[in-house]
Amino acid sequence: MGSTNKPRVLYVDDEQNNLNSFKANFRREYVVHTAISAKEGMEVLAKEPIEIIVADQRMPGMTGVEFFESVVDDYPDCIRILLTGYADIEAVINAINKGQIYKFISKPWNEETLRVAINNAKDIYEARRELKEKNQSLQKAYDELDRFVYSVSHDLRAPLVSIQGVIYLANQEVKDEKALEYFKMTKEMVDKLDEFIHNIIDYYKSTHSGNLLEEINFKKMLKDIEGEYRYHPAMENAELTFDIEDGIDFKSNEVKVRIILNNLISNALKYRKEHNVPHSVHVSLTNFEDGVKLEVKDTGVGIAEENQEKVFQMFYRDSKGNSGSGLGLYLVKEAVKRLEGKISVESTKGEGTTMIVTLPKQEEVKA
Repeated sequence: MGSTNKPRVLYVDDEQNNLNSFKANFRREYVVHTAISAKEGMEVLAKEPIEIIVADQRMPGMTGVEFFESVVDDYPDCIRILLTGYADIEAVINAINKGQIYKFISKPWNEETLRVAINNAKDIYEARRELKEKNQSLQKAYDELDRFVYSVSHDLRAPLVSIQGVIYLANQEVKDEKALEYFKMTKEMVDKLDEFIHNIIDYYKSTHSGNLLEEINFKKMLKDIEGEYRYHPAMENAELTFDIEDGIDFKSNEVKVRIILNNLISNALKYRKEHNVPHSVHVSLTNFEDGVKLEVKDTGVGIAEENQEKVFQMFYRDSKGNSGSGLGLYLVKEAVKRLEGKISVESTKGEGTTMIVTLPKQEEVKA
């Protein structure tokens, strides 16, 4: 590793002889800048692109450690080397513990020892710079992909809504039974794709909703969700009920909490035994320690015990006939994790499922 460019070194010492000696020994190998005081060192740093700072510990006005501490915030990338006598070992330990220096070298310094330290420091500087550039490049690619996914998701929804409208009109006017069957199959596929896109948008919202905290009005949130499902095909011969304990005072990230409830209710309505068999979904919210407990209980198909942990995996489906995208419960698990909560499942195959979520009140929510 290492650059073909000469390392740019600043040497700070209150003895002119030491500065002259350093410059004489290293001027051919490095771009050397010297300063006879901490104040002069700061002036050099403000003007020159320094990579490595070498400073004496014992200087009037400001010690080497104090000098490093004063410049570390403004010049965090500079690698710092301290020159010191054994009597100053306490200051050295302090500096190392605070992360202010890369290495300390005892005085009087040995030319070869100092040369090796500076060359190693240069390699470290270059490695950190390359890593920083790669991280910035990776972040840029991530942000671009993120915007692309969100944009495509929204752009795809527009034609889907149009297709759903055309199918609705066709169902009103077409009398041919075979054609109606084809339209029904088309609608099922369009609805599945629409759900998948909704899940992508939910994931985007969940990971980009930041640290915004709000008082959660569960009654209003559940009323809104109920309104979304009022005319949904999943509500045919199904009952959705709510039980909210009085006095719930809960502050958290509203976007993530809505994603949790919406997906749990959606799953509970979707995975029923048969559409002609009565189906019920009951949502209860209660105070729990220093937070809230959410339970979504259904009378649906249930989940086999060996699959109960798998349902939270991305794209996992419990059965081949499953019409879901395999993203809903994954989104729930991720949102619960970001809110520092817990989720568990109680289920019996063929009898129903209860999803249990506990969420703590949040002072600072993770993004």
